[in-house]
Amino acid sequence: MADTGIIGAGSWGCALAAVLERNGHSVTVWSIVEAEVSMLQKEHEHKDKLPGVALGERVSFTSDLKEAAEGKELLVLAVPSVYTRSTARQMAPFLKQGQIVVCVAKGIEETTLMTLSQVILQEIPGADVAVLSGPSHAEEVGKGIPTTIVAGAKTRQTAEYIQGLFMNEVFRVYTSPDVLGMELGGALKNVIALAAGMADGLGFGDNTKAALITRGMAEIRRLAVKMG
Repeated sequence: MADTGIIGAGSWGCALAAVLERNGHSVTVWSIVEAEVSMLQKEHEHKDKLPGVALGERVSFTSDLKEAAEGKELLVLAVPSVYTRSTARQMAPFLKQGQIVVCVAKGIEETTLMTLSQVILQEIPGADVAVLSGPSHAEEVGKGIPTTIVAGAKTRQTAEYIQGLFMNEVFRVYTSPDVLGMELGGALKNVIALAAGMADGLGFGDNTKAALITRGMAEIRRLAVKMG
């Protein structure tokens, strides 16, 4: 079984911790918030962000980034996208060459227009950076509701390694070499989702929402092709 670390104790980080623990792996979850760590150590459940999802005995919690990151076979970077760069920079001194770092946040850095995996690689040049993404809600993953997701990596070996750690009878993991496409799709579909919500708020109907989704998909596809 693998010794893993999850950097970020939000709903998604805790849900993935639950998956790894159920699969028999040991997990260290890091949070920068001392009060959050204390609550998790006491309750083994995130009462605010993921209520009803128990985090078992193989899950430990810390506010010490070195403890969470150093010597781990797999690291999951699950902080909000705006903190990806700063957190990766703080992690870098503790990581070995070739460390697998799986980014599970969605977004594009505003100041550089870099994807999050590119940001991580810039801050941790020796890392083997991968992405885990797909149509999923953290609360459903935590509760063991059937879900599919994709592990994207530069090499098949890394993608299949991640697949093997996370896959179980209700959490199905597929693999892809198209890391850029996954990150663009994951980030840009949120723009369309916001627009669809605005259309609902304005009282428009299904036709309007269908138009937004259809044309939005066309624009995302064109941008992805342009970016290679």
